[in-house]
Amino acid sequence: MSQWKPRLADMRATQQALLVSRRWRGGPRTLLAALDLQYRELAVTAGLAWLLRPDGHHGLGPAVLDGLLDHLEIDGSGADPGVRVVLEEQREETRADLVVYGPSWTIVVEAKTFAVEQERQLDRLHARWSDEPTPCFVFLARGERLPLTAVASRTAWSGLTWREVAEIARTAAGPMAEVAPGVHDYIATLEAYHRA
Repeated sequence: MSQWKPRLADMRATQQALLVSRRWRGGPRTLLAALDLQYRELAVTAGLAWLLRPDGHHGLGPAVLDGLLDHLEIDGSGADPGVRVVLEEQREETRADLVVYGPSWTIVVEAKTFAVEQERQLDRLHARWSDEPTPCFVFLARGERLPLTAVASRTAWSGLTWREVAEIARTAAGPMAEVAPGVHDYIATLEAYHRA
């Protein structure tokens, strides 16, 4: 027990030195985390939707959408006229978290942070959006997570992780001189809280 007192005193002194030199950090790592939004499915999906808008105030132009199209091996461009990004689109009893409509392609995203899939969720999404131009169905989750409710539509779904979204966004933001500060906070949030 007596050996712990000097060690504890050393640790306190080290912490104090780090505090004085402003190298000690505490609390949430990003603004989204400070707002308790880092794991909220709607919030992080809305952030992705924001980045995917080619005309968005984020300052990235079509770079994030182009990165996603490349990642999903979709022949298209984020700069194509008429690209639409829709959050929470409802069709009958089914709602898609995110849909990106291009001139000759469609990306339908079911995003998950910690929530479980609803009954037949992915098969229902596939049934409601399969008639869109060249649909690509994406199951976006933390880590490599198998889509359990894609039974009839199993081969139609591609996996994507939040970490890969962060990489796509970081690559897009890298060469850009002037991007909105929220871009960096969003990327940092995904990197810090969705590493799995």
